[in-house]
Amino acid sequence: MSIEKITSAIIDEAQTESEQILNAAKQRNRTVIDELEERIRIETDVAVKAAEEEKEKIISRRKSVADIDSKKIILSKKQELITECFDKALDFILSMEESKYVELLANMGRNAGVCGGSLIFNEKERDSIGQKVVDALNASLPGGNFVLSQETRNLKGGYMLQNGQIYINNSIEAVMDEKCRELTGEVAKILFPSEK
Repeated sequence: MSIEKITSAIIDEAQTESEQILNAAKQRNRTVIDELEERIRIETDVAVKAAEEEKEKIISRRKSVADIDSKKIILSKKQELITECFDKALDFILSMEESKYVELLANMGRNAGVCGGSLIFNEKERDSIGQKVVDALNASLPGGNFVLSQETRNLKGGYMLQNGQIYINNSIEAVMDEKCRELTGEVAKILFPSEK
């Protein structure tokens, strides 16, 4: 065998072997790439699913906060309306016809559980109806011994009943505050009947 044939056989064999090595490397490379692509796909799916779950959690939390905030706003508006009702009731009482107003104030005194004392009004009511209330109260209670005090208080209406060291708050605003606490639930049912 000549050198050329040997050289050609070696070259052919080397070329065949290099093609086999190159094909094996390409196959390994394709396998590694396929494995990496599959791993990327799986990790991407996991990341997308986690992001979707987190998005849902964030949306749910924000919706809950929004629901709470809207309920607070609605409750605040309802409370405003209820307060407005009681304010209008107070204004109505203060603007009653004088004889009815005097009778209302006398009834409040009768319900105080005492038979005497000083009635302390605001300055305007002391001068306009104070004595009328005292007279009505004394006339309606056997042994009534009420007097009109010259002292005044900063009241919207009504009076403070002083009996010795005891003061009974028969001011219209105090009575309305008490009624407001007692009747807020009933007023809410009337104003907002569809709610349970």
